[in-house]
Amino acid sequence: MHNLLVDSGYTYQPDIKRRSSYYRPHTTIAIGRKTGTARDERWFNNIFIRRGLDDVKNAPGYASDYNIFLEGAKQSSFGDEHSVVDPFVTGLTVKDHPLGATIAFSVNDAPFRVQGPWVNAELAGVFTTVGQTIEDRYGNPVTVDTDINGKQYTRPIAGPLADLKQGGNTMTWTFRNTK
Repeated sequence: MHNLLVDSGYTYQPDIKRRSSYYRPHTTIAIGRKTGTARDERWFNNIFIRRGLDDVKNAPGYASDYNIFLEGAKQSSFGDEHSVVDPFVTGLTVKDHPLGATIAFSVNDAPFRVQGPWVNAELAGVFTTVGQTIEDRYGNPVTVDTDINGKQYTRPIAGPLADLKQGGNTMTWTFRNTK
């Protein structure tokens, strides 16, 4: 939710030999193991560039909507009723730095044509394996109202930037030593 996905290679291929642990909510106490069968994947308010969700086969709990698919990316076969597919070429560039990267891309009006909802516990729903929704560390339902840089969204908009604008946009990720 609220991601920038470039050349997304996501496909659903169950790995029935894999057993992943899952945990009591808000702890590191393992309460079970499940097979590699996917479920409860949700894609809301994202921007996809060049590759989208068209290779993803529907599975239990899958949902997708209010996304933007640019530069040839295609929508899912199981949702995306309110999403926008636009051939706009973003001019995406990634410049690596020793401690991070700068990502630059352009958008046209496509993200502003979608009236997406707030991403919150109600929209996300309850994930069946763990029996919880998106929550803070105390178990309180959350609303995604800040972007990757800590800026407040004034309204829900696709992608990781609250201040997304038509034309050029830049994100810089920097590793920060927190010691």
